[in-house]
Amino acid sequence: MKTKILLMMLISSLSTLTSAKDIELTTGILQDEFKDFVNEFGTSLLFTPMAPAEPLGVTGFDVSLDLMITDINDSDAYWKKFFGGSQPYSYIPTPRLHLQKGLPFNIDLGAMYVTVPDSNIKLWGLEAKYAILEGTVATPALSVRASYSQLQGIDELEIETQSLDILISKGFLMLTPYAGASMLRVNGREKTELVALDDVEETEYRGLLGVQFSPFPLLNINGEYSFGKIPQYGLKIGIRF
Repeated sequence: MKTKILLMMLISSLSTLTSAKDIELTTGILQDEFKDFVNEFGTSLLFTPMAPAEPLGVTGFDVSLDLMITDINDSDAYWKKFFGGSQPYSYIPTPRLHLQKGLPFNIDLGAMYVTVPDSNIKLWGLEAKYAILEGTVATPALSVRASYSQLQGIDELEIETQSLDILISKGFLMLTPYAGASMLRVNGREKTELVALDDVEETEYRGLLGVQFSPFPLLNINGEYSFGKIPQYGLKIGIRF
């Protein structure tokens, strides 16, 4: 059932990319509306894990194309304000290029870049992961991960995110299920003379569930679900070795 819902949301999100959707700040935005917007939109900018806890190893690489979908409250009036009066996305889609490299001492470093077609939404992010336990045939892997992302492309708005995750995973043949818990922070501020709004700083906690499927050597397909105040769904297709 969840797979069917995810596929429907992916199709819906891809269809929204055919029409231009620029985010902009206009007059009439209230402080509470700005706070809710920063919280929801900022969550869509998070650099989510999309990988098991196990380290890549010194020679390891992971190169992938990801699509994150954030389930926003698009029926709330403030979303229409931030889209210049036009109908907002039903979901915020963030397609991204994601790179990871394994280093010594069970450390992985990663980076991402996002640009939403026909939109002014762009962002970049960095991540660092340390595997406390590498994992074996009989035992799971356990890791901690820190990430940072920053919004680009919207001159009137500055949003950055930080997250700290703890992840656990265990491989079974072609499948590697993983789970985690996250603490995340979203910081936002406006940079326009049209409104005078206070900066927003939001901290939240949430969980995540995912699975990595490796049908062929090197090829990996991941599905991920983050559950909390603002749900997110992810799909990743890449090469991992």
